[in-house]
Amino acid sequence: MGGRGMLVAVSERRDDHLVGMTVIWIGLLAFIAWGYVFQTPPGGPYTDFMRKAFAMLLAVVVPSFSALILVAWVIALRQRRR
Repeated sequence: MGGRGMLVAVSERRDDHLVGMTVIWIGLLAFIAWGYVFQTPPGGPYTDFMRKAFAMLLAVVVPSFSALILVAWVIALRQRRR
């Protein structure tokens, strides 16, 4: 395999990895949403605080990681055009 063929093979492996990571992220978000929607009601001030802290953590982590995946897709699609 020549230099160009090797680049195509490496690029396809990166795309497969990116697709896998995206599917895992979507599955994780669905799992978290399912658990959050069907959780038991708060039992007191501590559980209420923990639920709010978890929601605030998700409010930061989910958009940040989603933006990272979006940027990776944009970069991968632009490289594929070349």
